[in-house]
Amino acid sequence: MSDNPVNYGIQQSGGVSQVGNQAVGPGAYAVGGGLTASGPADLTALLTSLVEVLDRHRGHLPPPARALAADLRAELTRPQPTPPTRIRTLLQDLAEAAAPVTPVAVAVAEVLRAWQGG
Repeated sequence: MSDNPVNYGIQQSGGVSQVGNQAVGPGAYAVGGGLTASGPADLTALLTSLVEVLDRHRGHLPPPARALAADLRAELTRPQPTPPTRIRTLLQDLAEAAAPVTPVAVAVAEVLRAWQGG
């Protein structure tokens, strides 16, 4: 018998598992936050979710990504409509700048996918 009787492993017998992000044991850390859409994407809802993901992971974003996120938020809250090309450019730049922060990168990719029609 082991000196450490605590088992932080995972055991599964039969069935099916679909795991996105998982952490096990002391100090383990997993980050989730992908956005998914089944059927026609609601771009407004995806953009709202993206802003929430950006807020949640702000501290992990590199400074250029934080600046782009602030620009995106400002454009989305303007009283006059922003040209779609401006939003698309911000999203594309944000996708590149936020690549190290997986939940944000996934969220931006989902918005861009919906923007481009699937």
